[in-house]
Amino acid sequence: MREARPFLARAFGFAAAATPVPVLGGLLGALPALTGLMLFTGLMITVERGLATQHPHSRLGMANRITLVRAGIACMLAARAIDPAPFAAPERWLLVAIAGAALLLDGADGWAARRQRLASGFGARFDMEVDAFAILVLATTAAKASAVPWWVLAIGAMRYLYFAAGRLFPLLRRSLPRRPIAEWRRKTIAVVQSVALLIALAPATSPNWAATLCGAALSLLVYSFAADIVILASARPHR
Repeated sequence: MREARPFLARAFGFAAAATPVPVLGGLLGALPALTGLMLFTGLMITVERGLATQHPHSRLGMANRITLVRAGIACMLAARAIDPAPFAAPERWLLVAIAGAALLLDGADGWAARRQRLASGFGARFDMEVDAFAILVLATTAAKASAVPWWVLAIGAMRYLYFAAGRLFPLLRRSLPRRPIAEWRRKTIAVVQSVALLIALAPATSPNWAATLCGAALSLLVYSFAADIVILASARPHR
């Protein structure tokens, strides 16, 4: 924890130092950039609280640093996604490259946690939530770029709809039992969502192909959540 707090403090400092830059460009034009900074700042506050209460190790670890970088990229893309300015083809290629790099980093954090022997429930949850947010941002970006119809937002919203449904149905609030095949299925389908959205966002992809890919990805996602609900319904609740 002694290492984690200075790292977070430096990140807060960079965010605070960057805040005046978009403000100087005018309040209206600065709103998307400020929103991205606010998202990242809120994320840092949440992470710091999680480190203080749930992280079992004395240092942040490379895996959580990688996840923080991915979260920062997602916040940056979110700021652009809510900007009313239209996307040009070169910018779409740039966004695909940036988001693709973040997706590659997603495969590195788990490896780093195991290598440093710093794996934890906090890190796994942090990684999962960043994945969900990044997919929501990608879906929003693809819809805004008119690469896919707006129904593609269902891909990004699915995780949060499931969470909201858990408020109404106690069954969905139970912890899923550890099953390697089910965990592999969730991770694989999560990657499929990101890859499908990246391909759809690329200007070279035709609207028909983009819609077909995203429709197939959405179908897999619905299947994955339905399979988890069946597992929860068939498993005995922990006492």
